[in-house]
Amino acid sequence: MILLKNTVSQMVYKHAISTVVPARNVRIPQQAPGGEGESED
Repeated sequence: MILLKNTVSQMVYKHAISTVVPARNVRIPQQAPGGEGESED
């Protein structure tokens, strides 16, 4: 899961939260509703 707030991204993995600021723009592909994709654990 990735939480977005302003220009800071927070990546949540299990119980750890890391704040990352990429050096360049990162494109995150968006899924179409009802499309097949990875399931959440």
